[in-house]
Amino acid sequence: MSEGAVVGKQGLGELIRTKPYMQFMLSRMVSRFGDSIDSIAYSWMVYILTGSKVLMGTLLAVNFLPNILFGLFAGALVDRLSPKKVIVMTNTGRGVLVGITALLFALGQLEVWHLFVITILNSLLECFTSPAEVTSVPRLLPQSMLLSGNAITSSAARLAELAGLAAAGILIATVGIAWTIWIDAALFALSALFMSRVIYPEWMSPRATSSAAKSLISEMAEAFHFLRKHTLLLVSSVLFAWVNFCLMPYNVLRTPYVMEILQSGAWGLSVLSGLLVGGIILGGLWMSQRGAHYRKNVLVITGLVMLGFGYAMTALPAYMTAFQLPVAGLLCFLMGFGVPLATTPLISYLMEVTPSHMLGRVSALQSMLVLSVSPLGSVLSGMLADWFSMPILFIICGVLLGLSAILLLASKSFRQEM
Repeated sequence: MSEGAVVGKQGLGELIRTKPYMQFMLSRMVSRFGDSIDSIAYSWMVYILTGSKVLMGTLLAVNFLPNILFGLFAGALVDRLSPKKVIVMTNTGRGVLVGITALLFALGQLEVWHLFVITILNSLLECFTSPAEVTSVPRLLPQSMLLSGNAITSSAARLAELAGLAAAGILIATVGIAWTIWIDAALFALSALFMSRVIYPEWMSPRATSSAAKSLISEMAEAFHFLRKHTLLLVSSVLFAWVNFCLMPYNVLRTPYVMEILQSGAWGLSVLSGLLVGGIILGGLWMSQRGAHYRKNVLVITGLVMLGFGYAMTALPAYMTAFQLPVAGLLCFLMGFGVPLATTPLISYLMEVTPSHMLGRVSALQSMLVLSVSPLGSVLSGMLADWFSMPILFIICGVLLGLSAILLLASKSFRQEM
């Protein structure tokens, strides 16, 4: 097939005409909308019950644990199952758990330990949902549309998350926390219903019979061996982890940055968050329309440079006397735009080179490696903030992200295979 033919099959219009993919994306958007609501609502309930900001942060931190500890096992199990059934069952389960939370709160029986247990169980179900969603995309789209499909899927998920964050505050203020949680439970049930209507191409559904004869342990080990043998996949895993680690100071220190550097309040924090997500959405839309016209390695390098430059330059408002918030917002938008350019080609490459019967466990292993740096990054961010001012810390991390682009260019496999 010619390059021109491949490019011709890219774009939002072609994706919209692929009905199973659009049904899958709608289900994913609804569940991501619900994710954003319960992330706010659960923290809000902890604060109502205890008044402790430490417990609010701890509740957020435990979300990482199931993926780090059980992600690979979940991915190996997903490879044996129908991704459609996995997503339907896990979203249904999450709806039930959220419904239990709403019921306990409405009856006045909810305690903090309930929230921690339910959060861990929800995160455990998410361990199965994520690899099932990854394996679904190449089953619903031809390889020539993976780049645009992944870009749109990421942008749509971010848009849903942004809408969920906005809706959570409005719902809590208008209908109360109990009804907000009931609505959240209904959203997960609705997502499961949408997913149950997705028809996977029949020829892609059956699993390789040889995988059933293997133990889960051997399949998990097979994922390690596969990642180790494919240099570029290993490099991309390390890159994702490095980007996640470098961005942790910004994620942890965003609130004091807004209050102390930008001299703004909650509204300023909302502006920065909205522009960051807006950049991700528009970057994904651009990728879906134009990304196929460029080599993947060019997109990744460009995205890393934009991300690193924008990050480092967030220090600039600290040395300004006016327009700090608009400048910071513009830089956050630039950072957001660079995210899909840097990540979508690598995700698409993973789907292209990984056999379908291994995609769940390999993607879960990659996710586990990426998230494993989050707890360390969170702790170090707080410690480094005592040694360096926030502007200097952001400059250092931005430069380190930029240097990763130079190191990538030194990789022969990166230049040749992408």
